[in-house]
Amino acid sequence: MRSLYLILLLFSFFIKAQDNSRGVFTLKPSLGLNGCQIHGDTYSGYNKLGVFGGIAVNARLKNRASFELGFYFSQKGARHNSNPGKGDFSFYHVTLNYIDLPLSFRFNVNPRYFITLGPSIAYLVSYKENINYTDYTGQYHFNSFETGVNVGLGRKIKEKFFVEVRCSNSITPIRDYGTIANLVFYPNPVARFFNKGLYNNILTLMFSYNIDLKKKVESAD
Repeated sequence: MRSLYLILLLFSFFIKAQDNSRGVFTLKPSLGLNGCQIHGDTYSGYNKLGVFGGIAVNARLKNRASFELGFYFSQKGARHNSNPGKGDFSFYHVTLNYIDLPLSFRFNVNPRYFITLGPSIAYLVSYKENINYTDYTGQYHFNSFETGVNVGLGRKIKEKFFVEVRCSNSITPIRDYGTIANLVFYPNPVARFFNKGLYNNILTLMFSYNIDLKKKVESAD
């Protein structure tokens, strides 16, 4: 919860700064797809697809720089299909439904391309887990909150339409390892930090439409 309060506090600061400098605010409805995998589940590959959609508020700082607070529904998880022909009879499928709030710094490299970078916090609304064709939902605990970091590359398609590919990774576990596993010592400090449980690893393809709030208000007046 502290991460959520920090994100909201930072964004409120940027909003006040924009009010003083008469900056431009933009609403950005977005829709897309997630390619999902979970680091630490012994499987690999973005084999699970998830729905991604919501809205963001963009506060422009300068011509090239802005901050953006998003409010999205984001399906994450992992999938591994059995392959009897290769002697693999295991099956795993988990769908994690999150409300995701990323705070991103956006920088326009040129009139067409932009990059985004920033932290996020997500709340787990519900989930469904199937192991070897048996429903294990509720048997193993997933953490209610996830904090992560996001990096994206986007491009303007038309005047109001944009496409972005965003990579998102958990920095806190979505499920903790057991007590014995947590006692394993890793000589590498990075490994020690990221080997405390399972972590979401997401690739998102999202399409956005810009709605200029300032122009809307002026036209209404």
